[in-house]
Amino acid sequence: MRFSRRAILCSFAALLSWPLCAQDIAPREYAITPVNSNAVIFTYSFFDGGLNFNGAVPITNPTGMFSIPIFSVYHSSGVFGRSANFTASLPYGVGTFQGELVGTHRQIYRSGLVDFNALFSVNLMGG
Repeated sequence: MRFSRRAILCSFAALLSWPLCAQDIAPREYAITPVNSNAVIFTYSFFDGGLNFNGAVPITNPTGMFSIPIFSVYHSSGVFGRSANFTASLPYGVGTFQGELVGTHRQIYRSGLVDFNALFSVNLMGG
């Protein structure tokens, strides 16, 4: 069977990009907005429930309750005649975790900044 050079290159590119299959979607990521528009975005997430350590640590009945407010700033622009935007997010986490460690009930409270996230996206089609 004879493969064209393009098919071989596409197959090779697909194999190289195998570990790059994840995508992170943010609010307004593909929204087409007027150039030099700005927005401030506040997102809040709350989680409550059990934790699963898969036996990696000797903790029984682990539970957690935590919340993550996220402050984001959005700015739209143009890149090579296409709509583009930049979003920067700064989350802050607050949580209480508890469980039994070797028969003793333990509880811990943690709060602080979570990983900063910056995203630049360009619409290749439309806009």
